[in-house]
Amino acid sequence: MKTAIILLAAIVISSNALAIDTKKKGTNMTPDSQTADSLLQEADSTFQNRDLRTAIGQYESALEEARREFNPSIEVEALSQLARMYLSLGEKEIGRPWLGQAAQKARESDPMGWSRYLGVKGRYEWKDSNLTEARATFGRLFDFCVSNLLWGRAVDAANMLAIVSDSAEDAIMWSRKGIEVAESSNTESWLGPLWNNLAGTYFEQKQFDSALECYIRARDYHWQFSHEAAKLFADYHVGMTLRWLGKYDKAASWLRPVLAWAERLENHGAIGQACEDLGELEVAQGQKSKGLDYLKRARNEYKLAGYDTSRSDIWTNINSRITALGG
Repeated sequence: MKTAIILLAAIVISSNALAIDTKKKGTNMTPDSQTADSLLQEADSTFQNRDLRTAIGQYESALEEARREFNPSIEVEALSQLARMYLSLGEKEIGRPWLGQAAQKARESDPMGWSRYLGVKGRYEWKDSNLTEARATFGRLFDFCVSNLLWGRAVDAANMLAIVSDSAEDAIMWSRKGIEVAESSNTESWLGPLWNNLAGTYFEQKQFDSALECYIRARDYHWQFSHEAAKLFADYHVGMTLRWLGKYDKAASWLRPVLAWAERLENHGAIGQACEDLGELEVAQGQKSKGLDYLKRARNEYKLAGYDTSRSDIWTNINSRITALGG
């Protein structure tokens, strides 16, 4: 289902932005006395703000300093994160050699480096569609992080296990396990993505009432802890689900502000999603011509977002829907 696919992409963007455990050690550094540890924390902060290209340069600086300091733990973390930056940018093959270097140096006796490496390794397996291997890697990561009290990374592992699960039951179980760990370990910033994933699972099972309840919970946490794009998508998911519940007036009251917000951000993918839902809402209420106008605009925005080449599923679906409506 197109809508479920798009929302999963949004969830993953939100999840990736928060999959970091910040180490609280050392002292505050001036620009002239930065250590590998402080450089890594700086890069992690940039990554959390979704400035991936800038983060690449900062992780490279952390890597260079780690090698000067003979700090293998931070070296592995920086190598792993360089691989992850390129994966997040859709440049998987550029990132793969960085992951290979991390694999050569990662040791289980080093909890920070090993857990960071496993988290990126699992993501590459996921993106390579090796889901059995990804489940094994993230399962190992979860157990390792719980044993070593790395709660943020344990939650990350549970979140990814929900994404790569081969059944709705397992996805729900891992989402709820992640929520339980996050609530009990002072990692509340993870609760937005976790409730989002649980909502997405219920949505795919057409349990729209349960999905709406979870999306509203997710929104509460996204508005406390997440960046602006995540807040935008949190509002979108509420409106989207209300549409599927047939609550058209309420859905429109969410979707129209989302569209205006997406326009201000010039986020073509989000504009397309809002327009597609508003179009379907109009068609469902007998306003076919108006609905087609929205759907055609959605197609234009998807093209501007590059979906005609990067998301063939979405591109095919919107074109098929317009054709079916005689557009």
